[in-house]
Amino acid sequence: MNEYKRFAYYYDDVYEELDYTLWLDFIKPYLKPTSSILDLACGSGTLAILLKLNHYSVEGLDLSESIIEIAKEKAKMNHLHIPFYVGDMTNFTLDKTYDVITCFFDSVNFLKTKDDIQNLLSSVNKHLNPNGIFIFDIFSKALLEEYKHHRFKRKYPTHSIKWTTKKIDSSTLMHSILIKEGKLKLEENYFEYYHPLESLTFPGFEVVKMCGDFKESLQVQDERILIVLKKVA
Repeated sequence: MNEYKRFAYYYDDVYEELDYTLWLDFIKPYLKPTSSILDLACGSGTLAILLKLNHYSVEGLDLSESIIEIAKEKAKMNHLHIPFYVGDMTNFTLDKTYDVITCFFDSVNFLKTKDDIQNLLSSVNKHLNPNGIFIFDIFSKALLEEYKHHRFKRKYPTHSIKWTTKKIDSSTLMHSILIKEGKLKLEENYFEYYHPLESLTFPGFEVVKMCGDFKESLQVQDERILIVLKKVA
């Protein structure tokens, strides 16, 4: 599974135009004022911070130690106390359970095999309270095709970023990131894997909702599929 290393320090630059409130608004109908939330693959903590600013009890977990350090610093800058953990979302153990667990921004697509996804679901199930909710997203075939020749270039006062994505087989995207800062030249590759919706199973859960692009229904042209599951006994 991919782990952001030195790229973690430039993560927020790349995602600065991402509207996190779309995910926040999608989550809210499944939350109560007393809900406890764990955000898996939390990245630099932006969504967790938004949830905390909306007075929810939230914690975060990510595989990247570097990006967790950034998340902790961002929380401090906002005068917030948010527990953040370094861990593998397919095999994590925390001494607590939650009402809601989330995993967004294509993070499930970082998992290569069906076994990886089943391990994720098993770990999530163990950490949910009875009738707890798991909310996540995956990218669709439409987005897979759109990203097969994708390029992102941007210059900042101190550095530049070039992000190239290409489709290397029928289900795999390779993201190549080149960052230049003064004499520093950083190159890293990350991989995402397309998982057809019909190939997924959800043992231990019932499906509450499936939709595309934050709408009420799911259409072929939708790029992001959002799935809400409820833990069953």
